[in-house]
Amino acid sequence: MTDKQPKTTYHPHRRGTKTRWLWLPSLMFGDGVAVSVLVLTMVMLRRMGLDTADTALAIALLSLPVLLRPLFEMVVTHFWGTTKVWILSTQFISALSLAAVAFTLHTSSWLLGTVCFMPFFVCSSVFYNIALHRFYIDTSQGVHLSQGVHLSQVHQQNPTPQQDTMVRCCDGEMVTLHSSTSHHPNTTTSIMALLFGCGVMMMIAGNMEVVTRNIRYSWSLVFYVMAGVELFLWLWHTIFLPGGTHGYAKPKPTMGLHRGEFRISLRRMLKRKDDITALTFFIPFLLPETLLALTAPLFLIAKPHNGGLGLSPQEFAFTQGTIAVIAIALGYTLGSKAIKKHGLRRWLLPSALLLAVPGAALLFLSYNTAAPLSIVAASLAAGHAALGFALSMVKQVVVRFTHNMPDNTLRHAIARTLIATPFVLVGMFAGAMLTLIDYQHIFLLATELSIASLTVAAFYLYRTRKK
Repeated sequence: MTDKQPKTTYHPHRRGTKTRWLWLPSLMFGDGVAVSVLVLTMVMLRRMGLDTADTALAIALLSLPVLLRPLFEMVVTHFWGTTKVWILSTQFISALSLAAVAFTLHTSSWLLGTVCFMPFFVCSSVFYNIALHRFYIDTSQGVHLSQGVHLSQVHQQNPTPQQDTMVRCCDGEMVTLHSSTSHHPNTTTSIMALLFGCGVMMMIAGNMEVVTRNIRYSWSLVFYVMAGVELFLWLWHTIFLPGGTHGYAKPKPTMGLHRGEFRISLRRMLKRKDDITALTFFIPFLLPETLLALTAPLFLIAKPHNGGLGLSPQEFAFTQGTIAVIAIALGYTLGSKAIKKHGLRRWLLPSALLLAVPGAALLFLSYNTAAPLSIVAASLAAGHAALGFALSMVKQVVVRFTHNMPDNTLRHAIARTLIATPFVLVGMFAGAMLTLIDYQHIFLLATELSIASLTVAAFYLYRTRKK
């Protein structure tokens, strides 16, 4: 007598399969809005008069919920419900939070209002990202869904070139690289969200400051617009997002996300050589970028007498919010193609060397604060393209760390947490560092830290070599 399995058949004529492109790009767009709002918040705090040290500390503290992703994964697992409910709830809370921030910017308690309401937005964004990945995993499964194929058959069929790509990894073995690791149209919608938030809305804020000569009104309008975007996405997904307990993706394994299983999974990771190697790779590889994540934007908008470039919001939107975003997307695409063609082993060390480029570009600008906007844009483009190339390597290491593991959901959460940890911790001390040393020394240190990236990359290749 066999146990009955829950019915999880996905019918080809359900509304969701026919209207997949009505909700999939909008889901990815909503995921990119969160990063845009954090960048807007940082510039808003500086324009409203908050000093550099306090701004850096505030953004770092707002990023703390990212480090709680494994815990949030457990919450979503325990209070399962439907992924559609999680997506709609978090988007509605995000809209209310941004509207509350926009309302308080008119008052004398604007800082208190930002500190009180922005954490709700950040936590909702993390829960939204978790629900998004539970609802829809990757493009290869989306292809099966559009063809009406039962999801249980996805891994039983031989992958085609349009669904999965076989790549040679560090140890010389061929493994499946899912299309989610490449730059596909769904990632493009996330890039569009960054261009909209960091580029278009930042430029609108700068122009409104010039026209109205009222900083509070300008930034309040921007946050009202972003709240409206979240509200529109909530309404759109309410109409078009298909329902169901497991949404439109194969239910992800929840091993390690229940009581007692976390320690079992963690002990298993600490006993495997490849897992230990990956865990030690995640934190130090992007170490040079941890110094630049907050200090670089603050350097761009700081006044020249404070050692910065003194860019206006419009100029910041063009360089950091548009050119840099496009450059990092192009670098990521090139890195993904390089991995597919030659494998991770050939390109991991060069990518570690490329991590010196962002710091070197900013170091050049710190010695040339009067450089024209074209030079600033070109320097930032070079640095962000190099960063995007390196991020594609990190993505592939995460894929290898989670591939074909029963606790891959927990592994993915741990990997993302370890990658984000140094960014948040260093960001907390970024303001204090700027009171002790100037931007030039920070950028010089970031350039030199590429040695750490090179060392950990070489260690990873050595530990995962083919025997």
